[in-house]
Amino acid sequence: MAAAGSGSRSLPAAAARLGRSMAAAPAARLESVRAVTGLLREAQPRETAEESIFQDLLKILTKALNEIEQAYKDSCELLDLDTCLLLVAECFRCLRNACVECAKNQDVMRNLGLITTSVRLIKLLDGIQIKEEPLLTAFRCSLQFLGNIAAGNGDSQNSIWKCAFPDLFLTCLTYSDEKIVAYCCMVLFTCLNSEKVRELLDPENLTVALRVLKVYKEQLESEWSVTFLELIMSKVSEKNSVTSEEMNVFMRIADFLASCFRDKCEAVLKLTSAADAEDEVTNGLWAAFWEYLMQSCVLDGLVLFPIYEVSKSCWLLGTPYSTEALVTVRLLDVLCEMTSNNGQLEHLQASPGLLETAIDILRLTHLAGKQAVNIFTATHAMTGQEEISHPAVGFKSHLIRLIGNLCYKSKGNQDKVKNGIWLGYSMLGKLLLKSPPSDVANIIQKVYELDGIPLILDNCSIDDNNPFVNQWAVYAIRNLTEQNERNQELIARMEEKGLADNSVLEHMGLEIEKQDDKLLLRSVRKKPL
Repeated sequence: MAAAGSGSRSLPAAAARLGRSMAAAPAARLESVRAVTGLLREAQPRETAEESIFQDLLKILTKALNEIEQAYKDSCELLDLDTCLLLVAECFRCLRNACVECAKNQDVMRNLGLITTSVRLIKLLDGIQIKEEPLLTAFRCSLQFLGNIAAGNGDSQNSIWKCAFPDLFLTCLTYSDEKIVAYCCMVLFTCLNSEKVRELLDPENLTVALRVLKVYKEQLESEWSVTFLELIMSKVSEKNSVTSEEMNVFMRIADFLASCFRDKCEAVLKLTSAADAEDEVTNGLWAAFWEYLMQSCVLDGLVLFPIYEVSKSCWLLGTPYSTEALVTVRLLDVLCEMTSNNGQLEHLQASPGLLETAIDILRLTHLAGKQAVNIFTATHAMTGQEEISHPAVGFKSHLIRLIGNLCYKSKGNQDKVKNGIWLGYSMLGKLLLKSPPSDVANIIQKVYELDGIPLILDNCSIDDNNPFVNQWAVYAIRNLTEQNERNQELIARMEEKGLADNSVLEHMGLEIEKQDDKLLLRSVRKKPL
């Protein structure tokens, strides 16, 4: 408390020095701004900061903007660009610090026009050809400021969106510096809401939307890719009618997402190794989450871009689960939603390799669940007491749902599933490399025994790890056999190998008994769980 009080008392003096330095040399102004920046790291000085501080910072930024513009317009070499850029960067650090958990300061800065000035400066910095460290630092700090002034402040978010969308976002997303791209993504997500997602996916803004997607394909380990898929999911799930132009946008996005799924789906197999760590995940979740924030989103002791509220799925960040695997799970969810829309279904039914990939990864997850106990192993606890908390819960159900959708009234896809022993060589190779030599022959034999239709039929059972898998399997078989005599005959020719595992029914006090060609369900004494 003493430090905070001392900082609060020191701020007026530092602010006075800042005011007097406006007519001084750039180096003196830089030291004055640094003094205020340090004080504004503490909460109490932030809360007591006067508007005059932000007015002086605005004057410094405006003067720097004008000097840089004039120097490049007149090809003047008199301007000390490096010192000017250091001063710009420090001003943005100071403003960034002042915004943290302080709506009053956010509102004052916005009303003074600092957002507009910042956007103008960013555009100017982008136009400077020499991309040396002082320029990159100023560029990064400007985006950090925009992220902090927008955090939790709807008016600031709207103001940034009005000034920066789509041109500035597109500029930053295509920048050569990875940190600038990352900070731009954070600002974008801080500003996004359902209304802005609709604007982002408007046909006129297709270039921005596709660029955002491209960034996330290149940086799938980024947690923002999970959040972005959540936002796409919310838009795809809307039942509102769309125009032909909007449908074209969705189709291009669908192509991209299908491509990502084909390329990255095997990452979901990484989740098998997390099964034994589940208790550790539960106990250490929030500690790991905050540690992640401290490592990734803190600069000068101040948390930047506190926007995790936009996605409930982000609670998994910082846990042992692979972000790339989480992206695969959400990609599958989005593809399921897209194939539930008649306008997008036909387009995705023709997507090269999508159906084959879905069956391949269903085989591999099904096989992984049989080779060892993990999240892909069918369970029948039937306790109703515990909810399984794991990102891959329902993954096999959704794979079967996707397969069923892709085969809906599609003779070509129906036949592919019947004839489809096409396991991707890269997936199989990686599975074999990870297995002991003694298991290799057994794995190969099991893989080739699993054809598409028998594979789906093998999932017609209760599985706590895959809610409604039975229903989705029945739905898929219905779509596979509709007006397809060959698939109907394939099922009819299957040999009876006895009753399936009925341990779940036994725990419920029921059993199946076969009499002639009929199956009878009768009550017996319950078996203990």
